[in-house]
Amino acid sequence: HGISEETPCGIPQQDHFIDMEHIFDSNEEGSSSSQTVVLQGCAGTGKTAVVHKFMFDWAAGVVTPGRFDYLIYVNCREISPVANLSAADLITNTFHTFEDINRPILDIFLIYPEKILFILDGFPELQDPVVDQEEDLSVHPQERKPVETLLYSFVRKKLFPESSLLITARPTAMKKLHSLLKKPIQVEILWFTDTEKRAYLLSQFSGANTAMKVFNDLQDNEDLNIMSSLPIVSWMICNALQPKGAGDGTLLRSLQTMTDVYLFYFSKCLKTLTGISVWEGQSCLWGLCSLAAEGLQNHQVLFAVSDLRRHGIGVCDTNCTFLSRFLKNAAGAVDVYTFLHFSFQEFLTAVFYALKNDNSRMYSYQVGKIWQEIFQQYGKGFSSLMIQFLFGLLHKGKGKMVETTFGRKVSPGLREELLKWTEGEIKDKYSRLQIEPMDLFHCLYEIQEEEYAKRIIDDLQSIILLQPTYTKMDILAMSFC
Repeated sequence: HGISEETPCGIPQQDHFIDMEHIFDSNEEGSSSSQTVVLQGCAGTGKTAVVHKFMFDWAAGVVTPGRFDYLIYVNCREISPVANLSAADLITNTFHTFEDINRPILDIFLIYPEKILFILDGFPELQDPVVDQEEDLSVHPQERKPVETLLYSFVRKKLFPESSLLITARPTAMKKLHSLLKKPIQVEILWFTDTEKRAYLLSQFSGANTAMKVFNDLQDNEDLNIMSSLPIVSWMICNALQPKGAGDGTLLRSLQTMTDVYLFYFSKCLKTLTGISVWEGQSCLWGLCSLAAEGLQNHQVLFAVSDLRRHGIGVCDTNCTFLSRFLKNAAGAVDVYTFLHFSFQEFLTAVFYALKNDNSRMYSYQVGKIWQEIFQQYGKGFSSLMIQFLFGLLHKGKGKMVETTFGRKVSPGLREELLKWTEGEIKDKYSRLQIEPMDLFHCLYEIQEEEYAKRIIDDLQSIILLQPTYTKMDILAMSFC
């Protein structure tokens, strides 16, 4: 879908579109020196999909012909945060399957660095803040450093400064990236237009009538119509409504928030499961919740079979249809699993914190944290998608659906505790969270408590909005608040 150059303000418009194949074109002087391109978009816009297509097109000679001889793809989430790696390790790991490359690959990179494009996908969603000292950054390809230091060395152009960079990031990472990058080209992935959404729905259902019925149901709900412009949301709705797609128009019209959509998906998966009982399905979901939470705390998105077993997910279950709606085999790995989408892991972590945990096995995970520890642990406070989901799950009207889906009740008193804590953070001038109004608006929109939202907003001395562009969901959250 569309890629937009950064616009002065407001929502990016059609006349600012730029084709992905042109983002590394030579500048006005005809020079094709090293460039850094930041491809931003919120969770579920399709950043990774766009990057993968770019790589396929490059391999076919369709994009940047003659510009790059090598592409090094790094999934930032999948690198172990406890590992010490060098640039040479990353390059070697990328090329170890290519038997026809006989010459030492690092030598080629050192001779022709301008012919290399490094792709850092998902930066820096899981990394801890790196130390600011420039001397800690790596400058030698063979020098091993902690993963986050190594990635920052690429971004700061300490490693292979003549090479080009393509970085994908969520808007929440942009403030940090802007402080690190020099004159980046910033582009934004746009959401589905109505025409693209209609085409996508027609591709997902066997009958055109069914697809158009779903499309019209979405059009009847303004909030959901905006949310379904996110590819991940359209995908979840289509998968939840398969195979017929009919009979859920009333329910679709009731979905207002992202939390509603994810809860709808997991609930429908449980209702349509075959081969196992509802209790077994709920037990499996709870295992996924604790797996997700432990993984997010440890900056982990890849899980071995032993990890699944520890959380009560049987190895034999990994091949069942039910589990395949949440987990998938990691690319290029045997018996290693990851969540279908990173936002699934964030949502299930929020469920883990929201549900009553009495008499449950905590495995190696300690839950009894106060809110300040939880918020600071995830480093981004109100901007964390997990925290926004947590607000949504604590809405009074969702308790029954959460319990029916996951087999446990929402912890009593948790809602009031979270709201009270939020009020304290708003009033605390020395809060470490450095609250951005837009992030807070999304949390308030998810919980849909008008009286509480008014109370919080009245506590704000002023509201300063500095983002260059806003998504339709941003506008939705702002209009609610």
